[in-house]
Amino acid sequence: MNKKNITKEYSNDEITVVWKPGICVHSEICVNTLPKVYDPKGSPWINVDNAGADELVKQIDMCPSGALSYRLTDESLKMNKKSEIMETSKVAGKTPVIVELKSGKAHAWCACGHSGNQPWCDGSHKGTGINPVVFKPEKDSKAAMCMCKQTGNHPYCDGTHSKLS
Repeated sequence: MNKKNITKEYSNDEITVVWKPGICVHSEICVNTLPKVYDPKGSPWINVDNAGADELVKQIDMCPSGALSYRLTDESLKMNKKSEIMETSKVAGKTPVIVELKSGKAHAWCACGHSGNQPWCDGSHKGTGINPVVFKPEKDSKAAMCMCKQTGNHPYCDGTHSKLS
């Protein structure tokens, strides 16, 4: 099985935490924010019983790669989260930004347009229904990263910004 396709789930009666190790960029935000839940040396490494659903949702919403997500069991929690969902990406800029990419390094490109660290994801996508694009370049290179978020060649600019009004 391809590592990118592995999904692990950790549940209690309020929430299911979903972890996709193949897209994790190991920012350690989860471990640093809720060490009582996330213990990389533990087995299992995620213990959802060590925090409430609200606490877990708040922490998972900070995951920059989208490797952590959740499903809620509680209907009132679902309704609160549903009101935050947005349908489309926000234009972060109308020209691309040139960046240096390092081979083999995982990068998380902001696809929602809300990140304060453009073109990279800072976790602001949570609640938008849009996940970042995580990729590892095969070689060191410069690249034009899309800022309008409308490219057909995520995460790279394809000139679509020139057609925006």
